[in-house]
Amino acid sequence: MILLETTEAIGNAPIFVWLMDQLRALAALRVPFLTAIMSAVTYLGHEMVFLVIAMILVWCVDKRYGYRFLGVFMVGSFLQQALKAIFMIPRPWIIDPTFQAVESAIPAASGYSFPSGHTLTACIALGGVAMYLKKKWAYAAAIVLSLIVAFSRMYLGVHTLLDVVVGLLLGVIVLIFFAVLFRDEREQNRRLNAILVIGAAASIGLLAFLLASPPPADPANLPTAKESIGNAYVLVGATLGMIVGKLMDDSFVHFETKAVWWVQLIKIALGLIVALGVRAGLKAVFGGSDEPALLRGVRYCVMTVVCVGVYPMLFKVLNKLGGK
Repeated sequence: MILLETTEAIGNAPIFVWLMDQLRALAALRVPFLTAIMSAVTYLGHEMVFLVIAMILVWCVDKRYGYRFLGVFMVGSFLQQALKAIFMIPRPWIIDPTFQAVESAIPAASGYSFPSGHTLTACIALGGVAMYLKKKWAYAAAIVLSLIVAFSRMYLGVHTLLDVVVGLLLGVIVLIFFAVLFRDEREQNRRLNAILVIGAAASIGLLAFLLASPPPADPANLPTAKESIGNAYVLVGATLGMIVGKLMDDSFVHFETKAVWWVQLIKIALGLIVALGVRAGLKAVFGGSDEPALLRGVRYCVMTVVCVGVYPMLFKVLNKLGGK
């Protein structure tokens, strides 16, 4: 792994001294009102916000684009997890124990710091929606909000400038790659299937790499390393679940996205209840906060299969209620 021997060595490197000085300068500007705003805005980069947008696209708007949207996210997640595993850069408060991040932001800041997952997710989610709408205002909103999310990660003290800049660049690169890849509509389904299979294989390879890696030299990084393994299990589970769910739809579900407006609202509300119920219910069954990493991956696999392949089976019934 490309890693300096200890957290102390990282903190003493000139680049990280400069990066931490920037975070301290931002921390000095914190006031309760702005902190509340940044704490709210930063959730635009949370995985659950992305999944809500993705499920609305898949269930109600454009199924094919929704699948692409999920594929983009999975590729982006793999890239950021791979970079985290390679560089193993700790969070700012681990690099410098005297630095204080905003307390409420720390629980969601799991795993290694570089690159910023929230920034990458916000860029992909907002950029993906803008690319679907193809409106100038949507592109402008995506750019502005992505930059604000990136700034919020620094303001809250959970990422450095290096983390968020690379997160933004990764998001843009992945979006451009997929725009080019799916330019030919006749090849979209075949190429998406290939991306999912390749992504699953790559995710399994990343997980194997993390499991085979020696423990961090610095004990302060041990919990972070364990969290990275858990995140890799989630990625493997979600990717495999996407493959199974899409195969179910392609083979026999064949659900339609069109419906009257109130049926669409029911589909979204009921679907989110089902998804969150599966997520929370399985977590409780699997041990709650003590849930093993493997079962965490199983949980996300089941949740993805339910969202993509099982729950849409109800759409025919709902559409009949709507008079279609």
